[in-house]
Amino acid sequence: MRLSEKQTNVFLFVVQGLGAIFVGVFLAAYLGGLPSTVVFHSEPAFRIPLSIFGVVLLVMVLAAVVLAGLSKKD
Repeated sequence: MRLSEKQTNVFLFVVQGLGAIFVGVFLAAYLGGLPSTVVFHSEPAFRIPLSIFGVVLLVMVLAAVVLAGLSKKD
C-alpha cells in the first residue's frame, strides 16, 4: 500500500494529536490531586477516556509501524 506524502503527514499528525490528548488526560489524572498523594486513575471520569485513547493510540501506532514496513522508498 502506497500513501502519498500528504496522506502520510495527515496520518502522523493525527497519531501525534491523539498521543498528546492521551498524555494530557494522564497528567490531569496524575497531577490533579496535588498537593496530596491522591491519584485519580481509578475514577471513571479518567479511567474511561484513558482506556479509549490508549487503545486507539496503540492501534494507530501499530498501523504506522506496519505502513512504514510496507512502504518502499525508491
